[in-house]
Parts: sequence; structure tokens; C-alpha cells
Amino acid sequence: MSSRDDILNRLRSALKQPNLRFPAAETVALKKPMTVTSAEGDRWALAARFKKELEALHGTAELVETAAEARMALLARLNAWVQEEQAERRIENPDQRGDWDVILGDPELLPVPGIAAALTDTGFRLVVPTDLHKAEDRDRVRPVRLGISGVDAAFASTASVAVGGAKGRPRSASLTPFRHLMLIPLSKLYPTVEAWMAERRTKGTLISYLHESANVSLISGPSKSADIGGLLTLGVHGPKIVHAILFDDIEALIRSEA
Repeated sequence: MSSRDDILNRLRSALKQPNLRFPAAETVALKKPMTVTSAEGDRWALAARFKKELEALHGTAELVETAAEARMALLARLNAWVQEEQAERRIENPDQRGDWDVILGDPELLPVPGIAAALTDTGFRLVVPTDLHKAEDRDRVRPVRLGISGVDAAFASTASVAVGGAKGRPRSASLTPFRHLMLIPLSKLYPTVEAWMAERRTKGTLISYLHESANVSLISGPSKSADIGGLLTLGVHGPKIVHAILFDDIEALIRSEA
């Protein structure tokens, strides 16, 4: 008998002792996987839950009804952020934006049409992120303070979002800027990560999604780090300020499929 088998047998014998202070409970096989968290309700109830959970994580969110409203909300938020940057640096001339009008984001990957034109019309400059392998590419995005992105999925129970990185789908807009704005259509909002994975399994797209992604990150609010004393610091490894705009695209999807 190997030493491993001997150890396992001794453990099994010890667990059968009737005088154990904490005897092992009888195990029952689970009929279906258990979820760690849960969320219920229609799409607006899930959106409200996402907003509540994100605010608990030191982020902010707003709910709007259409993609057009989401585009307007995005512009309003970006302008508010520029004003905050100017106030922090005591810039009295509102037209003196400096480099704070540069936005990191790829309009081809955003779930709201017309973003690039809207940003240009309002005086913002859009920088499309790259894979950042070259030093000149990293230098180009390093000073950018504002980033906008979509998500692959969002989860109401934890306010987390899934973002997969791959060639042509860089994640730098959600990682490098000081402020990150997420556009989340309700068609990509799920109660839990388990519900999202279950749907992808049913559709047969989970394996292909994982294979096509160099990595998949689950992001929950601003970047955080705490020292041994429990002192929380935001923005250490990524964005310090995170805002989500959730909008209803489901009615539009239904009309397009009709």
C-alpha cells in the first residue's frame, strides 16, 4: 500500500469516529450546479440591480431607454469629466481642454452607432487602441485620461462585466485610462455569470468564444487594492472612476428580426 493510500485510509477512519466535535455531514450529489450569487426580475429590474451593485463598488451607472439616449448620456458624462479635470487643475478657461479631450476607444466595437461622429462634432479626439506591443503605441495611449468600451456580457448580481481580448479586440480602453465609461445594452445583461455561460453552451458558442479570446477578464467596478491594514485605494492597477450606461436595445433587435 502506498503512503498516499495509507494517509487517505487514516483520514477516512478518523472521520468515522463517533466522538468527533464536528462530524462530517452526509454528502448529497447536486442535481444541478449551484450559483454563487443570484438576481431576479425583468431586464429593467436586472439593470437596476446592476446599478445598485456597481455603486456599492464605488462606481456609478445610469439607465436610459434607447441607443440615441445612450449616445447623449455618453457625451454628457464625458463633458462632465472634462470639467472635473479642469476644476482639479484650476483651469479657468472652459475652452482650454488640454489633452483631456482625447478618448481611447474603437467605434467599431461599441454597441451604439454614431459615436465617432458625435465625439468629433463636440470637440473630442478619438484614439483607437492597439495591442500596445510597440513602445510608440504605449506612448500614444499613456496620457489618455478617458476610455469608452462595450462589453461581451454584464452580470446584474455582481455588477461585473466580461471583456475578452483578442486580435482586433484590444482591452486597453477598459484598462489604461483614469476614467472608464462602459456602454451596456440590456441584451447583454444577465442575472449571473452562470446564466451567461449556460446560454452560450446552449447556443454552442461558449467554446468558440473562449478559443477566440486570448483572455477573458471579469471586471467589477474601479481598480482596487488594499494594504494589510485594510485601507482601500482606488485606481492602482486600472481606472479609478468607472461609469456604466445601460440602454434597452431589445425592442430594436425584435424589430430588426421581424
